[in-house]
Amino acid sequence: MEAEAFYRGINVVEPSLIRIEADELTYNLHIMIRYEIEKMLFNEDLDPERLEEVWNAKYKEALGIEPANAGEGVLQDVHWSGGMFGYFPSYSLGNMYAAQMLKTAERELPTLREDIASGHLLPLKEWLTEKVYRHGKMLEPREIIERITGEALRSDYLCDYLEEKYKEIYRLR
Repeated sequence: MEAEAFYRGINVVEPSLIRIEADELTYNLHIMIRYEIEKMLFNEDLDPERLEEVWNAKYKEALGIEPANAGEGVLQDVHWSGGMFGYFPSYSLGNMYAAQMLKTAERELPTLREDIASGHLLPLKEWLTEKVYRHGKMLEPREIIERITGEALRSDYLCDYLEEKYKEIYRLR
């Protein structure tokens, strides 16, 4: 029971202000907020002086919480101050790629979950080396995911993964 309690404890879902401290389920909401604001800045002439106001409103709408100050809110990331715009969606894309590849790996390596649970990670490492790592930058991510899974990148794999995991953790079945 201790292992199960630990697992449930490290997978608590709750709204948070800080992206890098967010749980796996709400993390992508943080990304969506930033992406929406970036689109507003570049496509809708959002006045940068309104960034904090818009940020706070979006956090209230999506997560039901508001930052107490700009350090907890709009100033928490270094991306924008470093001129890195359009970068945030890559985090969610990585989650989508991982979920889709995991589903394929589970099909091709029938004992994958048991292997991982027992700390036997070599089969997964070898699978990733063969399917992903060996290509380096010779292939675009789109080409890699299509070769591995036989289909284009799809968000439903991430949604299914999160739903399955958190239904189990919160005993919602």
